[in-house]
Amino acid sequence: MKKVIAAMAAMFVALVPLVGLWGILLKQILGDGPEESLIYPIYIGLILVAGLIVGGAVILYEEIKKLREEIKEALIKASKNQANRRR
Repeated sequence: MKKVIAAMAAMFVALVPLVGLWGILLKQILGDGPEESLIYPIYIGLILVAGLIVGGAVILYEEIKKLREEIKEALIKASKNQANRRR
């Protein structure tokens, strides 16, 4: 959960202040752009999607880690069984 919150916080920091800075810089070149209040729901969606992606990646990582441990235990058990059969 900590990784998800950290990713969402990082995305917030990357979007809100930095996009505002780009808006100021590009406003001089492009002129008036879209109303900023219309863009904020998109920012919220991007922040939530970042949390969802990181959450899914964490779950997949934990499942892969469990599978690796199960395979490792099964291989150890199989090698012990073969060693006992040879005796």
